[in-house]
Amino acid sequence: MKNLIWIFGFLLLFTSCGGDDDICMNSDSTPRLLLKFKNASNDLETTVDTLYVDVDYGKDSLTNIVTEAASLDSILVPLKVDNSPYTDIYIKRRKVGPQSKIRVNYNTKPIYVSPACGFKINYDNLNAELLQSDPVQSIQTNNTSLTDENNINFYLRF
Repeated sequence: MKNLIWIFGFLLLFTSCGGDDDICMNSDSTPRLLLKFKNASNDLETTVDTLYVDVDYGKDSLTNIVTEAASLDSILVPLKVDNSPYTDIYIKRRKVGPQSKIRVNYNTKPIYVSPACGFKINYDNLNAELLQSDPVQSIQTNNTSLTDENNINFYLRF
């Protein structure tokens, strides 16, 4: 009888957890904004020699996303996941120097993924405003929805 209880308990534990309940794949998480770089003078894709990127998530200080990265042609930036209608991104080419401020406006759309992942946020009606224009000279819109990290959303023109 004692062995029967152990076998029943083992079978109950073995069958109680489904395969999708404990694994959250990267594609099931909230996507990040993809920004690619262009040369402002000839409109060709380019790399930047040094880049610093900070994001305002509404805390006391800015959150550093990229620190002194060299030879980048693009960056992925996480947006706010609360009900805020925008995220402010700050970009510099040098540690001490001018800083561009970009405000990305959007509508959020929460989507239930699974018990392990919970909800992810997709973003619609993306719109970027350049509030301070040095070193970024302009922004070119490419894709106004953010459902995965495969499509370029904006080109930053340096």
